[in-house]
Amino acid sequence: MMPKLSNRMKCIADMVTPGKRVADIGCDHAFISIYLAKEGISLGGLAMDIAAGPLENAKNNIEMYGVADKVKTRISNGMDALEQGECDAAIISGMGGPLIIDILNRGISKLSEGYELILSPQSEIEEVRHFLRTSGFQIVDEEMMIEDGKYYNIIKTVFLGNATDDQEENTNILYDRYGELLIQKKSPVLLKYSKERIEKLEGIYCRLSKESGDSIIDRMAEINAEVEQLVKVIELIKN
Repeated sequence: MMPKLSNRMKCIADMVTPGKRVADIGCDHAFISIYLAKEGISLGGLAMDIAAGPLENAKNNIEMYGVADKVKTRISNGMDALEQGECDAAIISGMGGPLIIDILNRGISKLSEGYELILSPQSEIEEVRHFLRTSGFQIVDEEMMIEDGKYYNIIKTVFLGNATDDQEENTNILYDRYGELLIQKKSPVLLKYSKERIEKLEGIYCRLSKESGDSIIDRMAEINAEVEQLVKVIELIKN
């Protein structure tokens, strides 16, 4: 018996490098931890959550699916209760970008070189990529998908322990906002998103053009700049 994972959860689980001990931060029902253990992808690990109720549900699921010997549960605010060296990979998904950044900031001292993270921020993805780039992490894989009409990004990153950044700032802005690897992989989902975003922005621009004021002019300039970036992304994907 195997828990049923959504396509997004399956993508997150399949990004984990086999043989890792995985901490699922904010585990909810613990289905990803259970899947990793039953498939033999993970050597085991921790299902962690800040709230006792969800963690009790996770524990019941872990016992029901027969992996209680591999997956343990623990109350934790982010990585706070994670001991250094206890796991060598972590999953953080289903949270806003600022919360993920906060969790990583508080837990970064517990990470050793090579520590693997699978992240799926629900918002402020640009800020998450910027944090990773400037805080000693390397993004090694990224996928973008549509589920239930919503776009999701799943980022696989490795902690290097030292921040290195030799790209030009304009390049960084483009990659932080849209994802360097997604552009390099010529992601059809990113292409679809970019076209839809341009169409939406053009509609907003058209409405704003009938109004006046400094704030309107500033917003129209922001829209032009974003459209230029999106056109560049489309060109890079198609060429």
